[in-house]
Amino acid sequence: MSTEPALRLLSLGAGVQSTTLLLLAAEGRLPKLDGAIFADTGWEPATVYTHLDRLEREVAQPAGIPIYRVSAGNIRNDALDPSTGSRRCRCSSRTPTAATA
Repeated sequence: MSTEPALRLLSLGAGVQSTTLLLLAAEGRLPKLDGAIFADTGWEPATVYTHLDRLEREVAQPAGIPIYRVSAGNIRNDALDPSTGSRRCRCSSRTPTAATA
C-alpha cells in the first residue's frame, strides 16, 4: 500500500509562505506539485495580481505546475450587498469589553 498522496496541491495565497513553497517545489527541493490553487477574493490589491502573474510566468509554468485561479465573486461587494443572501458577511456590532476580550 502506497503512502504517497494521489494529488499534491498548494493553496496559493501569493503571500510569503505559499510563494516560498511554490519556489521550493519548482526548484525540486520539495516534492513536485500537481497544481496550485489561488482562491481569488476579487478584492486583492493590484500588487497581488501582478505578483501572481509573475509567479505563474517565471516559476510555475517553467516547472510544469499549473496555477488554477478560482473565484466565487467579489468578497467586498458580497459583504456590502444584502441581496447576496447566505454569502453576506455577518459582522458583529458588539464591542468587546474587558470581560469578553
